[in-house]
Amino acid sequence: MPVTAARIIREMQEFVCRHGDDWQNWYIGVAVDPSDRLVDDHKINIGSDLWVCSEAFTPVEALLVRARFVDDHGADCDDTLDEKQGRFVYAYKKAPHTEP
Repeated sequence: MPVTAARIIREMQEFVCRHGDDWQNWYIGVAVDPSDRLVDDHKINIGSDLWVCSEAFTPVEALLVRARFVDDHGADCDDTLDEKQGRFVYAYKKAPHTEP
């Protein structure tokens, strides 16, 4: 169920603060299908890695959320992977087995 950009930002900030607030160790992205992106592209282990995902109302809001964490907090991202029509914003804590 979609939520506002403000709520996504608040909930992701809270999640990262609970699990390590060094944003340089986190990756944030936008996808149409976050489960495929997390598992196939980033090699996330859904059961043991730290990750969070929320659905925005529009792709524009999803990209604004991503920009906020990249610009304000220094989170890692890859513009070539982000899907401009995606409404799902996801973040995960980078680990030796994740890409990146």
